[in-house]
Amino acid sequence: MKRMKFKYFCVLVLLQGLTSLLLAGETNIERTLPAQFPVQYDNAEYGLTFPLPASWKGYSVQLEKWNSNQPEIVPPVSGSMIVLRHPRWKTNDMYQDIPIMVFTRKQWDDLNAGKFDAAGAGGIIEELWHNEKYVFGLHSRYNALDEVKDWKEVGEIVRKNCAAHPAAHLYPQ
Repeated sequence: MKRMKFKYFCVLVLLQGLTSLLLAGETNIERTLPAQFPVQYDNAEYGLTFPLPASWKGYSVQLEKWNSNQPEIVPPVSGSMIVLRHPRWKTNDMYQDIPIMVFTRKQWDDLNAGKFDAAGAGGIIEELWHNEKYVFGLHSRYNALDEVKDWKEVGEIVRKNCAAHPAAHLYPQ
């Protein structure tokens, strides 16, 4: 009897822990990212948090637009792109940007159904992660220029941020 009670107790503790993780959802990524990411970009409008390493302290943010590449689509499809720029970036000494494309869930569905193209020739938009309203994407060739500094570091930053969002992608590739 004691053994049975202990087993039930263990199952309850396990279920409680799993429930807490599920309820925490994708908004509490701080505990899943390593301590070397003390700088943080937060965007309340889109529900986006993107931790960065200490070397990015003083980074800047550029708000840009992405557009569909088909002029025959009227009205054209467009959305926001949040560009995180390294603090040492200069016109004559470029460091790799992190250009995060923001899609509504409908836009993401349409993109994956082939209704429009936002990548252009030679690339695809890869899902980083998503929340209830938005999908965050990255062009597959965002780091194609070898002469831009720290492109490998940015790849690692992106990889670690994606790993902190373990939810399955909406359209696995």
